[in-house]
Amino acid sequence: MRKKTPRSEPPRWSGRIYVRVPRAEIAYFKFVLESYDNLAFMSVLDRFEALLCLTYSPDQETELLDLIERLEREMDIRKIPAPVHDPHLAASD
Repeated sequence: MRKKTPRSEPPRWSGRIYVRVPRAEIAYFKFVLESYDNLAFMSVLDRFEALLCLTYSPDQETELLDLIERLEREMDIRKIPAPVHDPHLAASD
């Protein structure tokens, strides 16, 4: 009989990593990321600045960071701090 392992609670929130890649490499980065089924979801926040947001399950953070580290050997990837939402700027729009 198999031993029951205690189930942990699933993560309540997704993690996010913000990166900048060379503009010409956005499609390649997305292609590589999609080849790792469901590792992360990529959103292009600014196509001119090549600013990307990677949304992932916290359970897969190690794998995602490992992939980014390996891709850093092929292209210029820069992790950037998470943008801070300023409600005063949003209110003036």
